[in-house]
Amino acid sequence: MLISYAILNGFRQQISNKIFSFGGHIQLTKYEQNVGFQENGIPYNAAFVDTCMRHPYISSVSSFCQKAGIIKANNEICGAIVKGIDSTFDFHQFRHYLLDGTFINFKDSASAKSIVISSSIAHKLKLKTGDYLIMYFIQNPPRYRKLKIVGIYETGLEEFDQNMVFGHHKLIKKLNNWPDSTIGGYDISLHDISKIDSAFAYIYYQMDYGVGIEKITDKYISLFDWLKLLNQNVRIFLGLIMLVVVFNMVSCLFVIIMEKTSVIGILKALGAGNKLINQLFVNNILLIVLKGMAVGNILAILFCVLQYYFGIIPLDKENYYVDAVPVAYDIPIAILLNIALFALSLAALLVPNIIISRISPARAIRFA
Repeated sequence: MLISYAILNGFRQQISNKIFSFGGHIQLTKYEQNVGFQENGIPYNAAFVDTCMRHPYISSVSSFCQKAGIIKANNEICGAIVKGIDSTFDFHQFRHYLLDGTFINFKDSASAKSIVISSSIAHKLKLKTGDYLIMYFIQNPPRYRKLKIVGIYETGLEEFDQNMVFGHHKLIKKLNNWPDSTIGGYDISLHDISKIDSAFAYIYYQMDYGVGIEKITDKYISLFDWLKLLNQNVRIFLGLIMLVVVFNMVSCLFVIIMEKTSVIGILKALGAGNKLINQLFVNNILLIVLKGMAVGNILAILFCVLQYYFGIIPLDKENYYVDAVPVAYDIPIAILLNIALFALSLAALLVPNIIISRISPARAIRFA
């Protein structure tokens, strides 16, 4: 049970963090009827950002702009979306997915022509860190820029790796003829994903007129539905394990009572009551339960440590989005599972009291 929940928690955390690293938990852009990869700009509102940052659930607010284009290199072409970011981007979370090179250095004036691409695009176009590429931007009239690859990332999520590259926000603003005070939108990150509905309601009443708001769980609903399905499967799995635990516990009790039927008869003949005899069996079974729980916890922690640091069980990244089984050991959940298991064991221990009370001393001793 502990390992299954740790794996579920690991899947949920890793995949969710990968999605959040691209767009935070809540995204604000200009409200438009048509849906495209190139947004119309909105004015940067410093007062709105300060108001959001004062909210206890919000950890960061970063601005961005994006533009669709076609990358050409080594006689190959590939469509991509350039996400123009600035120094407010959450580098701490995204650095885990950087395979080679560095991220964009916003302190360097030459970084406006820097770009970070995915390993999928780099493999398709036969590119590496330090190479140059030509990117044609879809607009009227069309424009192109020669950009230098400063880094290569990989998340394992095809929806992002095959389409998304990162560039300097000044590059996109210059192509769109935007002033510095205009941005494409805001990426808002939270301390806790479970508070997304409360934060969404707060931001909704604080944002400017003409701005659209969307939760990341709605934008990429297919991925989060997949995680919910995993969650449901684990609940069923845990329930089945609980049933097996109760069945094994009752079976163990029956075996012990059958083996010790003559002992029960002798104890009753000597004057021992049902309560005292039942207490002897309960203490014996509880000792077995506690030993089993101790061994189970040690094995679960050992597995999680080995899997976390060494990835002993690999996975196909194309199907599971990660290259090894992810684990995230949750101590509060582990404590709750241990308490639930112990409570079920106590409930199962009501069985010997019924059986022992029906054993006749004369019959038990006669067939000993």
